[in-house]
Amino acid sequence: MAEGGPNQESVPKDGTQTDSHLLECPICLEQLHQPKCLPCHHSLCQECLNTYIISEVSGRRDTATTFTCPVCRTLTYPVDKTENKEKWAGQFPIDKVAMELIQMKSSSTDVHYCMSCEKTKDKKVPAQFWCKTNKCLLCESCKLNHHDIVHFNCDAIDIRTSTYFLPRTETNSKRCDKHRKKMAYYCVDHNVFGCSKCVTVGHRKCDDVTTTEDYCETLDKDSKLVERTTYMKEAADSLESLVKNFHQYLQSIADDKESALQSIDDMEERFIQRMREMKKEIKDDLIAKYKEESGNFKAASQKCERLKVAMQNTMESTVTAQQQNNHIGTIILYQRGQTELDAWKDLVKEMRMTNSAVSLKHEAEFDGTILNFGKIVVQKQQRQLTDVPGLTKPLSECKLKEVRKVNIKMESDRSDCAACGVVFTPDGSIVVGDCYNQKLKLINTDGDVVYELKVIGRPLDLCLVDNTTVAAAIGNSIHVVTVTPDKLTLSNVINIGKQCHGITYRNGEFIVSSGKEVYRVTKDGETQILHRGPNTIYALSHKHRTGNLFFPYFTCTPDSTVIGSLSTDNLHKDVLKVGIVNISYPYGVDVDGEGNVYVCGYGSDNVVQMSGDETNVREVLTTADGMHSPRAISVCGDKIVVTNISSEHCNYISLFQLISSV
Repeated sequence: MAEGGPNQESVPKDGTQTDSHLLECPICLEQLHQPKCLPCHHSLCQECLNTYIISEVSGRRDTATTFTCPVCRTLTYPVDKTENKEKWAGQFPIDKVAMELIQMKSSSTDVHYCMSCEKTKDKKVPAQFWCKTNKCLLCESCKLNHHDIVHFNCDAIDIRTSTYFLPRTETNSKRCDKHRKKMAYYCVDHNVFGCSKCVTVGHRKCDDVTTTEDYCETLDKDSKLVERTTYMKEAADSLESLVKNFHQYLQSIADDKESALQSIDDMEERFIQRMREMKKEIKDDLIAKYKEESGNFKAASQKCERLKVAMQNTMESTVTAQQQNNHIGTIILYQRGQTELDAWKDLVKEMRMTNSAVSLKHEAEFDGTILNFGKIVVQKQQRQLTDVPGLTKPLSECKLKEVRKVNIKMESDRSDCAACGVVFTPDGSIVVGDCYNQKLKLINTDGDVVYELKVIGRPLDLCLVDNTTVAAAIGNSIHVVTVTPDKLTLSNVINIGKQCHGITYRNGEFIVSSGKEVYRVTKDGETQILHRGPNTIYALSHKHRTGNLFFPYFTCTPDSTVIGSLSTDNLHKDVLKVGIVNISYPYGVDVDGEGNVYVCGYGSDNVVQMSGDETNVREVLTTADGMHSPRAISVCGDKIVVTNISSEHCNYISLFQLISSV
């Protein structure tokens, strides 16, 4: 823990200022004590860092091997993860720059003189006291005869005994630990400072070695500092907007909570005598879900707020360092700014992957015979986040990069696999429908098949119901399955009396395709036809914001429609035809959070992306990327999983990521 004291109110003797922004612990906000430097260039007191690490990993498994920087949220690895977590903080290196600045302050032997005597008597009388309130130095006589009579409540420090009273010291003359020479050089190749001897001995073969002054001039001349500050301001502004959105979401789900409570109270009047206990249970469930979701939003908001404040502090400190001609400080702050920008981009990506727009709804289930209060439903949709122009690209402009291939064939399988359906869940796990082996398979984030659920019939298309539930089109029924990190559990089967091909879950109800027709399906299996197309439809998906359905027609006939769209009020539109782009016999389809539509070209061995505004169509995956009869596709954030059912690739699924060139 940092040691506080009067040194933080030190007296400027000649107008210079110490590098206070480099000496302050971001946790306890006091002068650094035993400062430890993390790989992201943020320094903290060893005790503060130790306390933070223990608190950070305490809520996770005992096998946790990382923690995040409390300032920029960068994922940080300990030097030796096998050691006890109480020892992780001590593994990181001492911040030598901060230590030297502190030592320079502590070793100051300048004589300080009484300001009153200098002003009234024109004499240099050694000072013995420092008044923190009035910020003046006093000799013993002036303190007793003048100061104490008027300012009896002031906190005066005896500087003869206090080790914390220190004047600000110029830090540009930092010395090399090894050669005790002035550190006036900077090796860009190795990202280190050094004296003339360090450069001559250790960096003579480096391509880019310059003086700290010249490097700062280069940063200034190339407008890098200005550009970095501009981007950081835009990033901080986007975080501010994100924080406002979180507050709006909190208010929205708070309103939803009140609405649901009112609905519950209305129903209570009908069942007042028999439903008191059930009322309490469902209200407790509502409050618990509200607390859980609001807690998630608050935690995400705090992450954004902390990073925003860190960015603002870095920008202010950079201006101060430049004004003081503090080259070392300027470079360190420039590096810190880059780290914080990277942390911002990772944070926005994390928000895209893990956070959704949430609403709480009360669904009543009263049919006149069974009395109950229904249930509380948490509905989640992909949230659109604001990007900073020039730093991020929309998904419709990103390239796809393969992350890994996953072998889905198990020893228990009687034949090769045919992954006709796939779902990418928000927590990063994948559920695959293996048609030939009549199984649903759960794949964890490490790419291992951790569970197999045997089903009666061939699972075709799959869809996500909520964060922990998927549904599969199997035979003449819909199988609803609960998903946990290591298990799949069949929770419900809805028989509809028609062969199910494609399936999606929209606004609390299932939409399925059967042959050329698309149906709405109620929870008791009743169907209502929505659309009849010219060709067979094997998969369905929809835009979360508008509810518009998208379905591919299994065809290759020239000039025929390959993708159709159906609005929530059943208005049909042809959105893509054969010949506009190289695609034939389209099969699987999915829509990302930005509204871009992805379609598997089963006959053309490719995956096609259509932008959310339906104005731009492009091939994003071809045979060069391993596409051989692609069958099913699922998108989650910036990650995409694709299945192939050709004889050579049927036992593998491919995981891709949309990569921006930022």
